[in-house]
Amino acid sequence: MWLVWLGVGLLAVVLELLTASALVSIWFAVGACAAALVSLLDFSIGIQIAVFVIMSFLSMLIVRPVAARYLRGNVVRTNADRYIGEKGIVTKKITSNDWGEVKIQGTIWHAVSVEDEEIEEGSRVKVVAIEGAKLLVMKLQNEDK
Repeated sequence: MWLVWLGVGLLAVVLELLTASALVSIWFAVGACAAALVSLLDFSIGIQIAVFVIMSFLSMLIVRPVAARYLRGNVVRTNADRYIGEKGIVTKKITSNDWGEVKIQGTIWHAVSVEDEEIEEGSRVKVVAIEGAKLLVMKLQNEDK
């Protein structure tokens, strides 16, 4: 029976290698190896299956978060989302019923206040989100400059 578990493990490894996204079936390979060891110790098929399921699940819970962090690598924002969290200067007054403008990293954007307040020209703001073609900003207090 251990050869069957070894085959399941090899199949899981092959499937992992064939998938474009990482970490899809490797957990089953770990579970199959553990089940093969239990099979070599001459335990019943029920115990072998239980070991397979438990070890597959545990390996996914323990290893996946760590592996995903390393496989994701250094994510570099390359689109408009890179402005989220950045600070800018209001170049056109933002009112509660009209868009204003904010200059961030040399680019002028339409902007609205997330707190639905007026923000005067020259005020410093922080981008909290992007909605369509406009920035959602909040006014910075003096200590946040």
